[in-house]
Amino acid sequence: MKFPFHSLRWRLQIWYAVILLLTISAFCFSAYQLSWLNQTRRIDRSLVEEEREMIEAFIKEEPNRQKSESNGEDRSISPAEFFLRELQEGAVQLPEGLESSFDSRNDGFQYFAFADADGRVLLASLNAPDDIRFLPVPERGMEEDFQFDGARRESRSSFSFGLRTVYGKDITPELRDQQTFAWSLVLSGGALWVIGLLGGWWLAGRAIRPIQSISRTATRIAGGNLDERINVSGREDELHQLSRVLNQTFDELQNSVERQRQFTADASHELRTPLTILISETQRMCKKTRSVEEYAESMAVCRDAGQRMRKLVESLLLLARQEDQVVKFGAEAGEKVDFAEVAEQAVREIRPLAEERGVRCLTSLSPASVVGSRAALGVLVNNLISNAVLHHPGQGQVEVRVEETEGEVILIVADDGTGIAAEDLPHIFERFYRADKSRTDSGEHSGLGLALAQSTAKNHCGSISVESRKGEGAVFTVRLPSWGAECSSKSS
Repeated sequence: MKFPFHSLRWRLQIWYAVILLLTISAFCFSAYQLSWLNQTRRIDRSLVEEEREMIEAFIKEEPNRQKSESNGEDRSISPAEFFLRELQEGAVQLPEGLESSFDSRNDGFQYFAFADADGRVLLASLNAPDDIRFLPVPERGMEEDFQFDGARRESRSSFSFGLRTVYGKDITPELRDQQTFAWSLVLSGGALWVIGLLGGWWLAGRAIRPIQSISRTATRIAGGNLDERINVSGREDELHQLSRVLNQTFDELQNSVERQRQFTADASHELRTPLTILISETQRMCKKTRSVEEYAESMAVCRDAGQRMRKLVESLLLLARQEDQVVKFGAEAGEKVDFAEVAEQAVREIRPLAEERGVRCLTSLSPASVVGSRAALGVLVNNLISNAVLHHPGQGQVEVRVEETEGEVILIVADDGTGIAAEDLPHIFERFYRADKSRTDSGEHSGLGLALAQSTAKNHCGSISVESRKGEGAVFTVRLPSWGAECSSKSS
C-alpha cells in the first residue's frame, strides 16, 4: 500500500508547512511582544505623569507648608518629608477636584495609597484595592519600581525617610486590546499559512514535474519503447541538466540495443552459409554410396566450412573480451609494451602471405612504448596489415610506420591498392560491413577485423581513422597515449 507521505511532493510540502508555521509563529509572537512592550511603556509613562499631577495637586492644597515657612520653621526639610509629616498628622485631604477620579472601580480606574515605614496606610483613595503591596524602605535615597498585580499596573516608590507610595491603574481595557490584537495575529497568520501552503503545493508540483516526466519516460523505455525521450525545455536548472544527461544515456542505450540486434542478425547471417554447406554436403553424401574421392572432396568442403565458423566464433569471442577489458593508466598503469616490436612481429608473420601475393612490406619502426595488452595490440596491428595485404590486387606495397610525438604513439598502415569508396568510409569499422567486391573476401575474412581494431584502440584510450580514395589505396592511422601519459578521452 502506497501512503501519500511516501511521495516526494508530500514530504516537501510537510517540511515547507513546518518551516512556514514556525516562521509565521515567530513573527506573530515577536509582533505581540513588541506591541505589549510598547503598551506597557505607554502605561508606565501615563502612571508617572498622573502621579506627578496628583502630588502637585496635594501640594497646592496644603497652606500649612507656606505658613510654616513664613514663621521660620526648619527649612532644611524636603517637601516629601514635610508631606509625610502632614500625612501622619492627618492634615492632608484629597483635593475636591480629584475625588471623582478615585471613587469608582470601572474598567481603567486609577487609585493611590500612601504609607509610612511601619506599613500603616496614611491616605488612600476610596477605590484602592485591599491587597496593595508597598516597596520596602531603602537605607538611603529612593527606590522606584513598576509591577503587574493581576489586571493592575502599579508605580511603587519608597523613600529612606519612611514615605511609601503606590499609584496604580486597572489595565483591563489594555488587556482586552492586546487580546484582540493577539486574535487578529492568529487569524491573519493562519490565513497567511493556508495561502502559503497552497502556494507551496503548487510550487512543489512544478518543481517535481520534471522528475515525474523523467520517471514516466524511463518506465516507457524500460517497457521496450526505446524511441521515448525526456522533454527538455530551454531552462538551465539542475533537473533539466539531468534530463539532457539521461537523454544522452537513452541514446547510447538505444544505439547499443540496435547494434546488438544488428550484430545478432549479421552473426546469424554469417554462420548460415557454412552451416548450410555442412548440412547440404552431409545430406548429399547420405543419399547414396559415393566413391572415396567424392567422400574426400565432401569432407574437405565440410572442413573448410567448419574452419570458417571457428574463425568467426573466435573473432566474436575476441571482440567480446576486448570490449569488456579495461586498460588502466596513470599510477595503476598496466603492461609496458614496445609498439614497434609488436608491429615488427606482425609484419614478420604476414610477410610470407604478402610475398605470395606479390606485395612488398616496407617498415619504418621507431621504438615507442605504450600501456596495454601485448596480445590485443598484436591482433590490432595484424588485422590492419593482413587487411591491406589480402585486399591488395598485387604488385604493390604496404608500408608500416611507428613513431612517437608529444606523448602520443602513432601507427600508420598505408597501401597502394584499390582504395575504399567514399560511401563506404563511414561504415568501414562496423561489424560485418561489406564494402565492394574488391574489399571483400568472405572466404578468408570474418568481417570483424576492423571492428576489432577500433574496439582495441578505444579500449587503450586511443583512436583509429582511415583516409582513402577509390583507386588510390588507403591509409589507416592508430593513435595511442605513450607510456606515462594520462588517458584524457576515448575517441572513435
